[in-house]
Amino acid sequence: MSAGVDGDLLIVCAANVCRSPFAAFLLAKGLPEAIVSSVGVSARTGDPLCGFTREQILTFPEGEDFVESHSATRLDAAAIDEADLILTASEAERSAVAVLVPSARTKTFTLVEAAHSARSLAQPLHDTSLLTLAASMHAQRGMVDLPQVRRRARFALRKPSYGIAIPDAHIGDTRRHDEVYRTVSEAVGMFLAALDRSNAVVGGHS
Repeated sequence: MSAGVDGDLLIVCAANVCRSPFAAFLLAKGLPEAIVSSVGVSARTGDPLCGFTREQILTFPEGEDFVESHSATRLDAAAIDEADLILTASEAERSAVAVLVPSARTKTFTLVEAAHSARSLAQPLHDTSLLTLAASMHAQRGMVDLPQVRRRARFALRKPSYGIAIPDAHIGDTRRHDEVYRTVSEAVGMFLAALDRSNAVVGGHS
């Protein structure tokens, strides 16, 4: 656990029924002193989790309470202002945050972008605030090697890369939910490990 890391963490996706709540659930497990919430740019207020994500979270021992309490919430300026650090599913949501509150650009990153940025920071991060972390990551924006989009060739065994975005399984083939959970788990695991080098990757239900 990354004890000592506190502040308000906001996770943003499109509908707030899949990517952002799953990421928020994992991040809340790893950041017990932080306040973690999730919203959607185009969320329909009150929607429950999608069925796939509900079942995925229920595989965790503590997942039932989260599943029952989650209710989709639409992104607004107040949520942005209150957050110390904002992590989005993709560049589209990152842009949506900046449109609502332009000054929030300095504290807004995609989840994958933040994971790589936090890992590249030289200073210890286990006892810091999310506000300080956001400032440190922003200071090195553009200087961090980030994953590039790589299309998977037909019949290739290598996993596809989505660059700094988490794929949206609600656009197109719903079988992509497995890719959502994989990419979110990997990014969250990298992010938490950067804050606490002894942290185990959460994708293994540790």
